[in-house]
Amino acid sequence: MRIPVEERCFPGNPAPLFIDPFQFPLIESIKKSLTTFDKNREELDMSVYIGNDQGYYGTKVVSRNGDKFLKMFIRNMVVPNRVGEITYNNDPHNIMYREREGDNEWFVGKLAIDQSSDDELFDSHERRLFSPTWFREEEYLIMFRVSTGLMLQGSDNHEPIVSVALPTDSYIDYKEELKRRLVGKHSFEVKQGNLPYRKIEFEIKRENLYVISQPMATLFHIALDREGQLLNEDLFIQKVSINDLGFGTSDVETLHGETIIKRQSFTSRHAMINVYHLLSKRLIEFSREVDPDKQGKEYPIWSLNRVIRTGEISFKGKVYDVNEIVKGCIQEVGTLLVDEVWNRLDYADDITYIILTGGSSIPFKPYYRERFGDKLIFAEDYGIDAQFANAFGLCKFTQSKSRAVPMKSQKEVAATIQEEFTVPSSAEKRVNARKGQNKK
Repeated sequence: MRIPVEERCFPGNPAPLFIDPFQFPLIESIKKSLTTFDKNREELDMSVYIGNDQGYYGTKVVSRNGDKFLKMFIRNMVVPNRVGEITYNNDPHNIMYREREGDNEWFVGKLAIDQSSDDELFDSHERRLFSPTWFREEEYLIMFRVSTGLMLQGSDNHEPIVSVALPTDSYIDYKEELKRRLVGKHSFEVKQGNLPYRKIEFEIKRENLYVISQPMATLFHIALDREGQLLNEDLFIQKVSINDLGFGTSDVETLHGETIIKRQSFTSRHAMINVYHLLSKRLIEFSREVDPDKQGKEYPIWSLNRVIRTGEISFKGKVYDVNEIVKGCIQEVGTLLVDEVWNRLDYADDITYIILTGGSSIPFKPYYRERFGDKLIFAEDYGIDAQFANAFGLCKFTQSKSRAVPMKSQKEVAATIQEEFTVPSSAEKRVNARKGQNKK
């Protein structure tokens, strides 16, 4: 007999939840062990909670800093500075990094994309997409330092409480190695736009660092409220499949209570990058058709963001509408992805909820909805853009593990590329227990 969600969720204003993502304690014992914390909720501290989700395409960071939630996106690209000084750089998203004066400089994010050669872009693309040990690279550490350090600007706290994530296939094998990589003192200098270099220092203590799998971060985003307290207990009871659709891979992780269902957990290569590869091929064919010389033009995948966004290409002085070609590529890959998920989840007959998340979930959403109907839960319906769902879940998880709520006073952030956002109460909702029972 299924209990209505309203009766399963914690009543009133519950205490934060402590959960090991692969060894969930019994919900009832959690309730009993944490009720004593409610009376201490007004004893606030100055902790800064950060969820840092370094994906293939971009690094997404969400922090709770006092009473503010901040989010930040940086393109996941780091290359050495082989250009020299850039004098017309007035965009704070243009970031340069060095450990100390006189050391080698690195371009980070947007600036790195702009200043990279094709071979550097291809090399970085290959390593980030296919290497399970990408976190060993110097570029990974630089991106972690820059993204975490920028989130701490304006705060007197130099010991943040941080959660990071690894892909499903890498989590078990590499989580301890990643911890060793990130724990310790970090000291470096960052330059944004025309501002001078400034020194950033922070320390990651082992007890303040958590590593979980990327799809689990989405589960925490929906299961926990903004304080890190349990909101949807049903997600830890029923069988749930989390589909994290990223740029390079689509990760599917299926859970039933405390158990990962390995048979229904996998990484699919049908992902947004396949759309880019297919679009690149189709645009070469299209450009040859419209080219009087029948030579056409090559469109490398890292140049296709604008094409997908606008549905247009410029070729030999003319602008062409290629929106139908873009739609066709998305449909072809989306159908292949959903077909694979449908079959490997055994048609989802025994799955109560399918959570769709990740930056690529938006273009593929229609194909999921057509196949799975009311079983779907969209992460973007819970207070933040889909691409930030993992980072927000990591931030909530960090709060739940640390048993602390931050103070309501912080300094304003200068030269910031963070963006404050609010979490409306309407976005924190209990999941309908009957959702997932498709009517016929």
